Amino acid sequence: MFKRGETPHRAPNLERQAIWFTIGLYLLISAGLLTMHYVHPQGPVGSSSVSPAHSNGR
Repeated sequence: MFKRGETPHRAPNLERQAIWFTIGLYLLISAGLLTMHYVHPQGPVGSSSVSPAHSNGR
């Protein structure tokens, strides 16, 4: 398939950089979201609605 001195065709450098950048960005965003999920305070969750139907004091 390849002659003795040739190397297999590799993707252009810019294409490899774009792929690695995309993977790195995905990992960075995932790590940030997981960090925020586990770090934020676990206070009571209420409704932000001002409707009387959603109030707790019935």
